[in-house]
Amino acid sequence: MICDFCGFLAQVKSIASRDLQKIPDTILGAAWSVQKARMDSGIYFPLFLVLMNGRNSAIYYLSADTQKPEMFKPRNPLGVNARRAGWQGFLYLLKDVKTAFVRVC
Repeated sequence: MICDFCGFLAQVKSIASRDLQKIPDTILGAAWSVQKARMDSGIYFPLFLVLMNGRNSAIYYLSADTQKPEMFKPRNPLGVNARRAGWQGFLYLLKDVKTAFVRVC
């Protein structure tokens, strides 16, 4: 997410959830190579986590300054028969940072 007015950058991830009060232990990230390059440069983006349950939802915010390299785990690259063979994603490991999330709505 990029604000056209001020240039604010953030990641937004959504996930189906039975309990809108409970932050999951892990969620899927995006491309590992991009995330790794940002981390190597000391750049972290705030994370908005949208939990959805039917028509109900909750939005949580995790500040960039609470994020550490340990909360990002690379996944195995896609196999040779995959359409995007070799592409590698990552997981957000949220178990140790759950208390740092702030519910915004």
